[in-house]
Amino acid sequence: MRRASAAPAVEQIATMTIDRIAKGGDGVGRANGLACFVPRTAPGDVAQVAYVAHARHGRGRVLQIVTPSAHRVDARCAHYERDRCGGCQLQHVDDDAQRDARRHIVQDALSRIGKRTIELPELVTGESWGYRGRLTLMLLPRGRGWTGGLHPHDDAARVFNLEECPIANPVLVQCWRDMRERLHGMPTDRFLRVSFRLLSAEAGQETVAVVVQGGEAWSGAAEWAAALLRASAPVRAVWWLPRGGDPVGLAGDVATDAAVMGAALQLEADMSAGNATLDEAAEAGRYEPDAREALAFAQVNPTVATALRDFVFASVRAFAPQRVVDAYAGSGELTERFARDGAQVVSIEADASGTAATRRRVDEAGLADRVKVITALVESALPAALPADVVVLNPPRAGVAVGVTALLEQAASRGVRGIVYVSCDPATLARDLARVPGWRIDAVRCFDMFPQTAHVETVCVLRPETTV
Repeated sequence: MRRASAAPAVEQIATMTIDRIAKGGDGVGRANGLACFVPRTAPGDVAQVAYVAHARHGRGRVLQIVTPSAHRVDARCAHYERDRCGGCQLQHVDDDAQRDARRHIVQDALSRIGKRTIELPELVTGESWGYRGRLTLMLLPRGRGWTGGLHPHDDAARVFNLEECPIANPVLVQCWRDMRERLHGMPTDRFLRVSFRLLSAEAGQETVAVVVQGGEAWSGAAEWAAALLRASAPVRAVWWLPRGGDPVGLAGDVATDAAVMGAALQLEADMSAGNATLDEAAEAGRYEPDAREALAFAQVNPTVATALRDFVFASVRAFAPQRVVDAYAGSGELTERFARDGAQVVSIEADASGTAATRRRVDEAGLADRVKVITALVESALPAALPADVVVLNPPRAGVAVGVTALLEQAASRGVRGIVYVSCDPATLARDLARVPGWRIDAVRCFDMFPQTAHVETVCVLRPETTV
């Protein structure tokens, strides 16, 4: 017997005032007592909205801005309105209101989910435009050529042609324009990705690596890459990651460790499948570069990422620790810093390429006697890593496993005096903090890694409740 198809959703129309920005970047208003999430609205907007009511909330679309908010501004990028670009959510909101929204997103999550009362946290900021050191675009076949760009925020099946991207370093956009004239030589596949990664940001001397992902065979790849190098002055290296294969250096300076490169690109592929975003992982400090790994782990917002790492290091150092556990340690940038500062460090990372990079890093620094590197899930390795003075947590977007928080709740009895938690998702951070009521928040700081979006990085420093 065939099941009856669900009745089509019925839209209702209401005029509402937008009160705040929610975690995903949507404005929130109320219609008939129901919280309604409306993309591309600003706090203070009075908007006529068509919405669909669900059990606990509504989702809507703007029909008309009746009275624009004082915080509403014209978007700088033409794609934002014309193509409904999904790369940004908040270009229509002024900088001050954006920053205030991101701080409130963290405060609200910690209060509502984490049951923690905190003051509105400090936000470390950088440039609002031109800050991105990486630009990744989707290419879809069109006729005998390709359409290259980004998805509309409400249509993941479509890609529009990218002409500009004011949040990216302008050199990356120029490299894309240079490449766009040569798309006829690309490998065949259902879709491709191309990533432009800033290797050096020195004004007037910027250098870029280009990574093409997709295709199983590419006739004339080396010739195509060499032509791109000649046509685009900033391009220093061209890589290809074939579908299901290992990275291939096609042209230019491709001395970067191929195994590390492959791990980084596989990470990007895994995260694009939904585990997290590469931006969030990289900017939380989990995959940080030394000189040889710059191509693999290029930063999206290097200035603010550096400030985040420095704050984590200073927060750990304040405990004067003799022993530190660096959990979810990635390629070991913080592990090395803790060891250089005199601590014995247990570095835990599930990804074998990450621990290989950590071993190489500490060996080259002459710190191998201070660092124990473990390739394992944190939940399995952490019990044996204690006791320690400080535990640093830098998990992916999903947060930490229940077993980890259960162990940490009792960790003060095993000598742990501090926990430093780095998070790319306020909701999972708050959930994890709710599981460790025996620890109080000593400090919270937010890092504005992705202006023009609702994303925010957060660092929480925790001490045992019994500590005075």
